Amino acid sequence: MRTEIAIEIGTSFTKIYKSKCDVVLCEPTVIAIKNDNYKKPYAVGSDALKLVGKTADGIKIIKPVNAVEILDFNALTALISAFVNKILKPFESVKRILLSVQCGSDGEVIRHFENALQSARLYNICTVETPVLSVLGVGNVLTQTSANGIIDFGGGQTTICVLNLNGVISGVSVDFGGNDLNKSIIKHLEEEVNITITDTQAEALKKSVASLMQDDDTKTVVSGKETTSGKARTMLISASMIVKPVMEFVNKIAEIAVMVLNKLPDESIIELNHNGIILTGGGSNLYGLQDYMFNKLGYKIIMASEPDLSSIIGAGKVLANKDLLLKLKLKQ
Repeated sequence: MRTEIAIEIGTSFTKIYKSKCDVVLCEPTVIAIKNDNYKKPYAVGSDALKLVGKTADGIKIIKPVNAVEILDFNALTALISAFVNKILKPFESVKRILLSVQCGSDGEVIRHFENALQSARLYNICTVETPVLSVLGVGNVLTQTSANGIIDFGGGQTTICVLNLNGVISGVSVDFGGNDLNKSIIKHLEEEVNITITDTQAEALKKSVASLMQDDDTKTVVSGKETTSGKARTMLISASMIVKPVMEFVNKIAEIAVMVLNKLPDESIIELNHNGIILTGGGSNLYGLQDYMFNKLGYKIIMASEPDLSSIIGAGKVLANKDLLLKLKLKQ
């Protein structure tokens, strides 16, 4: 029995949509390798992420992708193979695969990812740009004359673009995302309150209390160590204590978005006023982001109902519509 799948390989998460089954996998893009045995990974995805900072000798934790760059080809191939095997039934194989790629990815970058899929024995690959899939994933309709705005807050990259069925009208992908915000939060806490936390803790802190509201008093307990002495320390962290790095991060994205929007022709501006700008990706969950971006950009801001999954849901829709796939797939 043969099936079709769509895959998005992100810096932080890899997602897979399986034809007639919906989204079947959303796991961290992380793999644990023991004694350099890539053929039999020690752990993958969520199981591998739990091992960060807790491994014995001979076990390496690898994050094989950063933005659009493959850092470890063998690790990525092993991870893709393990993930695909997780979602396939016995005696089931993949007859077609839709690969979601970042806006503006050049041919060489796309070929590297296709080579990784082929090394994992996945063939008949077609590629579609991620922001196009995200727009479809939130339920918008693409036409040749529409203008759909989207800001996709990824882990290693943020994409800002306005597009229609013919492609991107104005847009850019920058190597700056949620992982950079994590680093800024870590540095800010070290400098301001003398506590050092891990990247995993910073990610959890961001998800639980990060806010763009100056007076937000949401709090959570964080365990780390004193930056100066190295002694263990537990501390109550409020949203207001990390609002500075959060605002700096969003302001940088807003500045880039303004530059993208300023390049739009008048006709597209009129359309965009009507359709609005969609916020998607894991980083769009920041509390207060919708109102903040409206004040910065002046356009209607729409929050995706499932921001983490918008693009892979859209990929599933394209996979099921062969005419649409023919129109959207990138020519190489």
